[in-house]
Amino acid sequence: MNSRTIRDFTVSADIWPTVDKWVSAEGFRLIDDQGTKRTFQKGYGLMILPTKVEITQTNGSVHLEAWIQSNLITRVMTVFLTPLEVKLDSGGFIFAIPRSIARDSVNRLLILLGQPLIT
Repeated sequence: MNSRTIRDFTVSADIWPTVDKWVSAEGFRLIDDQGTKRTFQKGYGLMILPTKVEITQTNGSVHLEAWIQSNLITRVMTVFLTPLEVKLDSGGFIFAIPRSIARDSVNRLLILLGQPLIT
């Protein structure tokens, strides 16, 4: 079972200016930049479940992965029954509210890129 929401699509232009505007508007920050692959995070601190988005653009192809990252406190409080990563797709009760908030945020990026929404 995949623990990340994954989208693959093609584009005819550079997506990074659009992504940078979205990052700024949504309160994400860049945590890793490998040139064609960038990872962003929203939510910081000990009690926060961060949303992470990893985007790779190579020759018109885009690969996007999005997930909620569990933290040690949550894992300890659930006797390690909570997974390390949870995808943003709807369904299930694990992190239902944080997933909904994260899904809405990532969907705003998908709208800007002209892609189908995460449901």
